[in-house]
Order: sequence, then C-alpha cells, then structure tokens
Amino acid sequence: MISEFYSLKAEFYDVDSMGVVWHGNYVRFLESARCSFLDELGCDYMKMKDSGFALPVIKLDLKFVSYIKFKQIIKVKIDIDEYDVFLRLKYTIFDEDLKTKLCEASTTQVAVTLEGETLYELPQVLKDALQKVVKK
Repeated sequence: MISEFYSLKAEFYDVDSMGVVWHGNYVRFLESARCSFLDELGCDYMKMKDSGFALPVIKLDLKFVSYIKFKQIIKVKIDIDEYDVFLRLKYTIFDEDLKTKLCEASTTQVAVTLEGETLYELPQVLKDALQKVVKK
C-alpha cells in the first residue's frame, strides 16, 4: 500500500550495560514512528479522542534480526497492512543507510469507544485519513 520512513536515534537511556538497545525499547521506537505517522495523516490520538474513540494495541509481534547500538541512527519503515475492521501496521527497522535490517514487527489496533466498548470497524474519520495516503 504505502511506505513511510521515520528516523530515530538510540539514546543513552535506551541501552543496557553492553551499549545495545534493550529489547523492550524497540516498542517505544515503533510507537514514536506510529505517532508521527498518525500526525501526518491528520488523525492523531487527540483527534481520535475528540472523535469519541481510542485505538489500543491488541497485538504486537517483534522479530529481532540484529541489534541497535548507542547513538545509532535508525529508520523505521511503516507499511499499512489492513485498515477495515482493525488497523494492522508492519514495521521494518533499518540502520540509517537502509542496508541492514535490524527488526521486523507488526501491531494490530482495534477501535474502542472512550468507555471501552469494542467497535467492529474503524471509525470513518480514520478510514478516510488512511484512504488518502493509500491512494497516493
């Protein structure tokens, strides 16, 4: 569908005593890229809240291919995999020059009302935002 890239840097607070990024911090990298992606769509988490819904992650998969080092610049590639009943995004984390794959991941998010009731399709405001970039 589409691919977007987001650059991030591994900071001191991301790494363990060996100077490599602790595995749990990869999730933060995905979240940072996803928030930037949603901002660019014009349908960020605050707009979702104002529209009466939230979009929690219900599934997360990570496959570590190589490690990220302190101060390393990475690029997170996001691809839209599905966006009808739920939003599934695929991520690939590369080194800065895109030559080395570091991680593959995916998240699945489902729309819920602010009271926590599951919606069985994505709200139209989010679908419309996603369709604009898919058609590019």
